[in-house]
Amino acid sequence: MHVIGGGLPAEYAYANISSCFWPLKSGTSGQGTQQLPLHLQASKTCQRPITRMKKKLILNVDTGVDDAQAIMVALAAPDVEILAITCSHGNTTLENVLRNTLRVLKACNRLDVPVYRGCAEPLEGQRLDGGDYQGKDGLGDVPDPDPPSMDLVQKENGIDALVRIAKENPGEVTLVATAPLTNLATAFELDPSFPDKLKALYIMGGTSEARGNVTVCGEFNFVADAEAACTVLEHYTCPTYIASWEFTCRNILPWSFYDTWVAQGTEKADFMKKISRYTMEIAKTEQYEKQLIAGPGFNSCDAYASAVAINDSLVTEKEEVAVTVELGGKNTRGMMVMDYTDKLKKDHKAFILKKVDLENCSGQCRQQPPLYSQAGNICQDPLTRMKKLFIDADTGVDDAQAIMVALTAPDVEILGITCCYGNTPLENVLKNTLRVLKVCNRLDIPVYRGCSGPLLAKRRDAGDYHGKDGLGDVPDPDAPGLDLLQKRRGVTAMIKTVNQNPGEVSLVATAPLTNLAVAVQLDPSFPKKLKALYIMGGNTDSRGNTTVCGEFNFVADPEAAYIVLDRYTCPTYIAPWEFSCRNSLPWSFCKEWLCQNTEKAAFMKKITTLSMTRAQSEDYQKEITEGKGFNSCDTYAMAAAIDDSFVTESDEVGVTVELEGKFTRGMMVLDYMELLSKKHKAFVMKTVDLEKLKEMFMNSLK
Repeated sequence: MHVIGGGLPAEYAYANISSCFWPLKSGTSGQGTQQLPLHLQASKTCQRPITRMKKKLILNVDTGVDDAQAIMVALAAPDVEILAITCSHGNTTLENVLRNTLRVLKACNRLDVPVYRGCAEPLEGQRLDGGDYQGKDGLGDVPDPDPPSMDLVQKENGIDALVRIAKENPGEVTLVATAPLTNLATAFELDPSFPDKLKALYIMGGTSEARGNVTVCGEFNFVADAEAACTVLEHYTCPTYIASWEFTCRNILPWSFYDTWVAQGTEKADFMKKISRYTMEIAKTEQYEKQLIAGPGFNSCDAYASAVAINDSLVTEKEEVAVTVELGGKNTRGMMVMDYTDKLKKDHKAFILKKVDLENCSGQCRQQPPLYSQAGNICQDPLTRMKKLFIDADTGVDDAQAIMVALTAPDVEILGITCCYGNTPLENVLKNTLRVLKVCNRLDIPVYRGCSGPLLAKRRDAGDYHGKDGLGDVPDPDAPGLDLLQKRRGVTAMIKTVNQNPGEVSLVATAPLTNLAVAVQLDPSFPKKLKALYIMGGNTDSRGNTTVCGEFNFVADPEAAYIVLDRYTCPTYIAPWEFSCRNSLPWSFCKEWLCQNTEKAAFMKKITTLSMTRAQSEDYQKEITEGKGFNSCDTYAMAAAIDDSFVTESDEVGVTVELEGKFTRGMMVLDYMELLSKKHKAFVMKTVDLEKLKEMFMNSLK
């Protein structure tokens, strides 16, 4: 569920988060005489009444530049007591992390804060190289002729210190973790009651939408020790708040703020400017900015976890959801798994941070051109030639809706429909397709028998959301006979039709992709002869509707989906599960649509009664990402194929499918960082013109 808090005006919230960064002023605790900039003076919101007890924090760090920023934010916060800093492998080697932490404390005149040696390696495997984004030493490779002595590191082991301090302060200590979670996992192994003694845990790490920064789907801190991250998310049942990679990317500060921040003319500001110069240069490169979701800006990942631990009113929106970590998977190992549909049956849920109100200062969001101005080569012919479509369906209620929209679209010719198992067994799919064509008086359209099961896996039961027969279990005493089916096999017919119309046929796939995978096996040149491919399937934010991370069409045959995304190099447009949820139509429109006084409307009303009732249930509404409404998944792919202007925003990105993984098998993987080096990219739909969709729906039942 969404938890909305704060409700602060944008300018107040910006001053709030920004003021947490202003500890670079003079003074040992960030309370020198230099004034804040004018836009911040009205709201020094990091301060609290003098009478309040100090918040007790432990910081668990792998001190690079962003950890340094997080430490300095915490050190300068009034009414905060840092009980310890435990160090871990991560951005750089443990020895460098210890030195860097002491250097930061020295720059802040706070060498009284105890620093402890933690784990130098992950629980399993070799240490992940943090790269040189923050310099080889983690602090920009800036020489320090007078570094503090390593003798200042405490003799007690960091893991023992974590357990001891929590025991001495039960229910009072907030742990802020901005490093791989090895120290925390080891502390649990040492004392399983340790998490219960914490007041709260704040983590910077993980991915909430499967957009990685070191692997295709993985964020550095979780990938660096996936087993540790899994242990922490499984066994830390204290209130847990996670600042994911995507959250930090969406809440970046403008570069103008960074420039002002490091130009305050203090020793601390000069220190920060020096150590961050190298990192900031890289952060402004095209390669790095590909990772940022909200456009260019200053992204201090770790500082967010520190700031919200200090002042929880900074966060204006968060989600409460059960989470775990994928330990298998070729592309998804280390990915944070979000269980929106409670398939894992976990009692403990974490708060996933979503928004900090920065609208007035973070710059305008980048606007993408409409989908088809990006695609270029698929704009409609100026002579308004008939569009030729071939449909691949597993006809349940939503496929029926998509087919009926296509049948009534002007300037569209349907060359054939291949049927595939999916929502219901193949025999039912064949019967259902003929029933839909009959009510539309279009039994002239050829219908073909396709695959009855997936390439490798056992056929997955789709459940009875659409009814056991796929069309709401509505009796049809006068259903057309299967003798109307074409004799030619579906895959062969698909190949032949495209060969007869090279470069003219758009293939619309609203079923598991088995037929398409077999087609490319039979004729490797088949995809190149298509005009375009439109797919309803996959997921973009690792939010599953069948498994924790998987959408039904892809999970039903992961190998087929993998083959199609790998070998279909024609222009490819994907309507994923989350996209369809975010673009649902209001229930009031659905009622108006079904109340048209026609035979087709009466048919649609009958077959949708069961699925509409279930769609309004609490369990189904958990799956809808943006409010409640009528979600006809398959129709979005069809509408995009019919009308080039229907989709108003999309992402062009390399995609594949995870074939391994306990939670992620069948999940669509989006390679925003181009780690897979795929030449062919797909257009993943994001937003659409809902008024055009309404018009298509209304016309389909006239």
